[in-house]
Amino acid sequence: MLKPVPLEKVYLVGIRSVQPDALRLWQKLGVVHISPVPAGQSGLHEGESLPDYQQVSEQLVRIRAILSQLTPLEGDATLSRPVLEAARSVAIEDTLRLMAEEQASIQKQLGGRREREKQLHRIQNVPFNLSTLPPQLSYSLFCAQTPQLEKAQARIKKHLKHAQVLSVPDGNDATRTLLLIAAPASADLSAATEGLERVAWPADLSGAPKAALLMEQSASEALNERLRALARRRRELSLKYYPLCKRLEEALSVADDLSRVSSGYMRQSSSCFFSQGWVHPKEMARLRSETEKAFGSQVLVRPLAEHEHHGHGRPTLLENPGVAAPSQFLVEFLGTPRADEIDPTLITFFTVPILYGLIVGDAGYALISFILALAMRLKSKKDSMLYHFAGLWTLGAIPSFIFGVLFDEYFGYSHYVLLHSRLYEGVVHRVEDVSGLLLLTIIVGWVHIALGFLLGAANEWNHNRKHAYAKLAWLPIQIGGTLAVAYFLLNAVPADLGLGGVAMAVIGAGILAWAEGPLGLVEIPGLASNIMSYARIAAVGVAGVILAEAINTLISPNPALLDSPMGILLFVFVAVAYVLAHVFNTAVAMFEGVIHGARLNVVEFFGKFYKGGGTRFTPLSEKNRVGM
Repeated sequence: MLKPVPLEKVYLVGIRSVQPDALRLWQKLGVVHISPVPAGQSGLHEGESLPDYQQVSEQLVRIRAILSQLTPLEGDATLSRPVLEAARSVAIEDTLRLMAEEQASIQKQLGGRREREKQLHRIQNVPFNLSTLPPQLSYSLFCAQTPQLEKAQARIKKHLKHAQVLSVPDGNDATRTLLLIAAPASADLSAATEGLERVAWPADLSGAPKAALLMEQSASEALNERLRALARRRRELSLKYYPLCKRLEEALSVADDLSRVSSGYMRQSSSCFFSQGWVHPKEMARLRSETEKAFGSQVLVRPLAEHEHHGHGRPTLLENPGVAAPSQFLVEFLGTPRADEIDPTLITFFTVPILYGLIVGDAGYALISFILALAMRLKSKKDSMLYHFAGLWTLGAIPSFIFGVLFDEYFGYSHYVLLHSRLYEGVVHRVEDVSGLLLLTIIVGWVHIALGFLLGAANEWNHNRKHAYAKLAWLPIQIGGTLAVAYFLLNAVPADLGLGGVAMAVIGAGILAWAEGPLGLVEIPGLASNIMSYARIAAVGVAGVILAEAINTLISPNPALLDSPMGILLFVFVAVAYVLAHVFNTAVAMFEGVIHGARLNVVEFFGKFYKGGGTRFTPLSEKNRVGM
């Protein structure tokens, strides 16, 4: 359908004492979208939370905190006792807190030990304890490139005549050598060690570096084993409690929603409650019968006629065929349509794939894109963004194949090259006849934008006739401007049509100025740029064809190679590269096709009629969350 479902409005009135039970019933039914009641209702004040709201809120926060520290695991859990009682029985937050504190402490210790191990690993080849060397001298470690070792040692001896130098391999890099310099404390090392890297060692080192490194590694392994023990304990707790806590979180969220509806969406007096909502016309009878069955005359469900509310505040419910789900996702991704405007889902179901198909325009690439899109759709999570984009690609493969046949393109070849027999002539060759392709894409854009103006007029007709006339005024401007350009610039139509087009455009501009004021005329030059934007279809499509032809020319496998074993291997290698190149080109075409096709629909087309900003129909239920 081209309009959202015309939801019916209801008043929900009842005795205050049964309000919690009534809310629970409506939540179970999941058919009524409860909307806030405006302030100022005579004798009514703001609603109150349900009696156990404070306990529900506290337990919900606590259970969510527990869930954040457990490992998500699959599993089922049933609640055999009341939700609050079951939530209180899960008393593991202290255990989890202590485990988290111990884990943080261990990780902090490991961080310090890693730095210490790094230092010890580098100096592990020093054969003695650096901290027990005679105190009469000062000791420093430097690093030199091994090929420059002799030069570095000679420089040290030149500037430090009484120094002793010990060279050992760098434990981290075989191309470097460490130099331990023992010199008088008053000696200046700067000239002797110019260009050398100073190497640090742990200040509290005890024992030879090699032995100290082994001790550090042993201590680190003990800490890591403790971390592994904590992880095993966390997994044990997760196996036992995660499914239960997840079920409790869902149940408590449902109860929390009821309290939020009661306090934020309803009005009350000392003896009754009042609320309002929206219901699918098919569910109205069920809502009334189930409510009457449960509460009799204690709760009244009163439908309102259209003239009593005029659709003010009506949420939007889109009901489109399942095959159009990717298009509906794209529409709702941009913004939920208003309840009183045209739902463009079924329109974009055709226009997005058509523009996509014009860009891809190759029958072979259409088959590859269909396979790739279907694989992504099967592998991606249902209702994810990738799932719906894969749906758009799957739909787009159909017009891509059709246009590929019309353009006579099969992996960059014509059918004559593949079959050595000419069966038909292509409508247009996208490289050899670029002007014809540009004309085709501009015609498509012209029709697309004209459709947008018609839909804009239909949207405004029942709201503001003057705005509707303004939308219709763009049609003579568009038609007349096209005829004028065709005559004065291209000399493609007779003079009568060209002059008639000028007159038509002037009449349309006059209606536009009357309906929207002189400022509306400022947008007329933008119409030409809107239509010319569709030339990007030709530009992107031609680039894809050129790349496909380049692949065929440069890396097409040669059957002559099959005469020898080595030739067969080379043929297989080239064939794999050839296939991968075409798959890559297909992936690029898919991405560009959906991006540019969606852009033309959203920016150029939607701008002529679509406003959005509606409120999605979200009935109170155990699956939906208030405010989402």
